[in-house]
Amino acid sequence: MKLQVEQAKEHIGKKFPYSYTIPTSELGDVTAFPWSRHDITINGEFWFDGQNYIVQGSIESKGDYECSRCLTTTEHDRKDSFEEIFSDSRDVAEDVIPFDGEEIDLTELIRDTLIINEPSQVLCQDDCKGLCVHCGANLNVSPCSCESFVVDPRFAELRALLDEKDDRLS
Repeated sequence: MKLQVEQAKEHIGKKFPYSYTIPTSELGDVTAFPWSRHDITINGEFWFDGQNYIVQGSIESKGDYECSRCLTTTEHDRKDSFEEIFSDSRDVAEDVIPFDGEEIDLTELIRDTLIINEPSQVLCQDDCKGLCVHCGANLNVSPCSCESFVVDPRFAELRALLDEKDDRLS
């Protein structure tokens, strides 16, 4: 994914759109990530501001993630955005990325953006009920047969006293 920037230098401030759909194999070895088995789409624009090239864009991808609550596999759509400044000058500021002056290679920027924005939690649905903490049943499929009120073992003695008091009152 390379941007040809010769025209941008001739037309200061003019925005040039770009769009790519690529297999993730072009990003290097990313097989450890859930989105590695799907194509990604990159859209954006770039321009020359008189000193630097500004590149803005968004990455649309999807991946096969595991739900954080019920552990079922779910397809999750992502849209991540980025903006970077590139320069063909020898002396560049710390937040500016140097390049050779002819083309800007977006491969590393795209890979890094996807990895940095990897979601920490994905849910199969907003109201996912998760798994029963006792029997492990998926509560989205059906309710489990576990006792609905389970006493924390640390409070078992207190529970026994309450049950004893209830027995005396009856």
